[in-house]
Amino acid sequence: MLTIEDTLEGDVKIICPTGKLDTLTAKTFEAHLQSCVEDGNGPLLVDMSGVDYVTSFGLRSILIVAKKLAPFGRKFILFATNPSVMDVLRVSGFLKIVTVAENQDAAFDMAGLSQTASSDP
Repeated sequence: MLTIEDTLEGDVKIICPTGKLDTLTAKTFEAHLQSCVEDGNGPLLVDMSGVDYVTSFGLRSILIVAKKLAPFGRKFILFATNPSVMDVLRVSGFLKIVTVAENQDAAFDMAGLSQTASSDP
């Protein structure tokens, strides 16, 4: 199962999925990201701290959205990935395709944004 909540940090939308990103949930995740792509024009930041498992279907969803944003110069940044998800991204070669930041502050820096609201843990 996967749940997705969006939060706002100032005027920046952060997508926060929780659960497994697999065969059953990847299409939902992809559709949600697609709607965020269509609704905005800034970077797309995804807090991966709640995702504990990613399959090839989940990777495919990430790749599709990253490719849609690239021609427009929009950044797509995953952040706060747990070690097992980071291993999947590393082994699959996705670290060459998608930007991954250690935490939200680093994601904002990589996106060229300033954090306007406090992000105390």
